[in-house]
Amino acid sequence: MTEQEKQEAYKHKLELFQAMVQVDSKEKEIKSSHGYGKAYLWSILIPPIGIYYFLKHVFFSGGEEKSIKTGIISLVLTLVSFFLSFWLVNNLFKQTTSGIPRQNLQMLKDLAVPDNQKTLLQLFK
Repeated sequence: MTEQEKQEAYKHKLELFQAMVQVDSKEKEIKSSHGYGKAYLWSILIPPIGIYYFLKHVFFSGGEEKSIKTGIISLVLTLVSFFLSFWLVNNLFKQTTSGIPRQNLQMLKDLAVPDNQKTLLQLFK
């Protein structure tokens, strides 16, 4: 093999190696973006899980900017989802108790007092 043929073979091997590195980096990027989407979805559906993704991506990601951004977005989505859920449940209970007459509503509030609960338990014994 001549020197020129060796250089051509080396050049082809180098190009092949560079192509493999690019494919590997694209594959890692696709996997990480899939993980980011999963973090966003779970942060919205089950808010406490978003805190896990926040901690994972911000503190244990190795300081990558994209990963830190994902952690912060997960935390924001978690908080928004939590407060939206709280607001919806609060409004649901308001609607449910609005149909109860005032007198019965006051009776329910009186039963919530611990001393009154003890008295009620004694009456049923």
